[in-house]
Amino acid sequence: MSLFSTRTLVTALLLAQSFALPAPESKPVQLEERNICNDGELAAKNPRAAFFRKVVDESNYSNHSRVPTPKDVPLKVGIIGGGAAGLYAAILLDSLGIDYDIHEVSGRIGGRIYTYHFDQEAWDKSTPVDPAYYDYYDVGAMRFPPMPYMSRIIGNDSWSLIPYINARVAERDQVVKKHYIFRTDNTFRRFNGITSLLQDPNSASPARYDVPVFNSTFNTQSAYNVWKAQVSSMTTALSANFDTGFNLLMKYDSMTVREFLLDQGFTNTEIDWMETINDATGHYDMYSMSQAVLEQWIFDSADIDNWSLINGGMDMLTKGMNLIVKNKPVLHNRVSDIKKNANGSLKIVVNGSKEYDYAHVISTVPLGALQAINMTELELNYFENHAIRSLNYDPSTKIGFKFKTRWWENLATGPFKGGQSFTDLPIRRCVYPSYGVDVPGAPGTMIASYVWGQDASRLGSYMNPHNEKQQAPYQPESIDVMVDLTLRNLAELNGVSHEFLLSQFEGYHAYDWYGSAYSNGAFAIFGPGQFSSTLPWLMRPSADGHMHFAGEALSSGHAWIIGAVNSAWRTVFEILCTEGLEDKKKQFVEQWGVIDEVDMGWYNWSPEGFP
Repeated sequence: MSLFSTRTLVTALLLAQSFALPAPESKPVQLEERNICNDGELAAKNPRAAFFRKVVDESNYSNHSRVPTPKDVPLKVGIIGGGAAGLYAAILLDSLGIDYDIHEVSGRIGGRIYTYHFDQEAWDKSTPVDPAYYDYYDVGAMRFPPMPYMSRIIGNDSWSLIPYINARVAERDQVVKKHYIFRTDNTFRRFNGITSLLQDPNSASPARYDVPVFNSTFNTQSAYNVWKAQVSSMTTALSANFDTGFNLLMKYDSMTVREFLLDQGFTNTEIDWMETINDATGHYDMYSMSQAVLEQWIFDSADIDNWSLINGGMDMLTKGMNLIVKNKPVLHNRVSDIKKNANGSLKIVVNGSKEYDYAHVISTVPLGALQAINMTELELNYFENHAIRSLNYDPSTKIGFKFKTRWWENLATGPFKGGQSFTDLPIRRCVYPSYGVDVPGAPGTMIASYVWGQDASRLGSYMNPHNEKQQAPYQPESIDVMVDLTLRNLAELNGVSHEFLLSQFEGYHAYDWYGSAYSNGAFAIFGPGQFSSTLPWLMRPSADGHMHFAGEALSSGHAWIIGAVNSAWRTVFEILCTEGLEDKKKQFVEQWGVIDEVDMGWYNWSPEGFP
């Protein structure tokens, strides 16, 4: 159900219409500068009413110049990147009747939505009742938490992405949600050489693993619950009102998690244990508190027993998007330059020589990849360039294994389906498949290791053999070392022999997201101060309102598909604002709903150095 009735929407828009500014005709117009901090406080009192006022009266929408495209220049958009953000932007533009091209540098669509099939040919011929349909693992995004924040993708509204796709594709291509088994009994925790079953009440206690943490709190509460209690006031505020809660987080944005916990009276040893149980090695020293609390809020707000996955792999989502967009992504199109034409439109250079002119350009590529594109002629300011260079992306690796059987469903310690096991061994965690659990003979595919932070950097080093003559170090044997290490760790964590797993082993697939030149990182994980002082510079268009920045990093939803989708919504709306297309703005909001004001760049923000 929509948050607002059509009648309420139209009334709000009509009331706000009298405040609208006329669209500029021929010269840059510097928008009136407002105290965005006060605007944020006003929005918190009645956020949706304030949002609708700003939808039409965008005089408060950041401080940047807007110059409409000359009338003799076609209103066409160039989209860089064929992942979730690029494809969603295309769907939105299709609904508005605005033309576009999508340029994708790699040989596939989807970006960081990537499903690997161990036998692609067999999968192509299979149906959901066949074992071969489940011969895969999700290399990238793999699950959705059940919360309103995700409703633009998994909800039941007319503007929710999954039902929108399913109304337009054949039965074979339907995007079908299934239960994701996040946690289940009989999975394992193994730390300091000692193993416990997950359901053991003491399985998260440091005493259980002979870890010398002497704070008695940790013997009565898990490290997870200790951390959760420290941030409960912030996560509660986010649930009550996202934008108000986000403003509260900004008070702590310049602190790392370790700094915050030290300030609360915890020792470094206690903090190390919390990080070991809850997160990745090194995260508490580089994670901003605001980033950590947002992640905790997502997990707290969602019933852990009601998460969902996409049957057949998460790439069913992007394949469905690709089926319904009018103009398909062109693969192997590397954008090397974005230039500004004399008439204010933009030019991109593809594969070193081919040029395309567009009224607007939306970049949806990760910022590391964007940094490699020459944008000198756009004259981005220092803060914009600094944001592109410095916003932090986390390393992440996944190692998928295929076994002859799903041996974990028959362990002597207790069988189980789905769930995860955790350890301080290099593999850190393994994820058992939640798909195909009721299909006899389903393949024994699993994520043998899923790591991020320093853990991912270390495992990722095994995945880059380089070139004998031109790159160093040359280490062709490293993949074999990685597979053997993973098998041994997996055997130790699950209480089976290395020889047994070798007898079951049929193949592997490994992916290092930071090692990919197309992604330069797995997902955005911001460091101290980056939400409040760095991110906002890319939450507004550049080049007189014609260059737009999207992607999960440029949203409140880092590391989640919803972040990419919300950022695409914002950039399309920016285009309509630059062009002064009031009727299309109304049509857009009526058809596609609204996003949180935070993701429109209207949160409590007053950056240093703002002109």
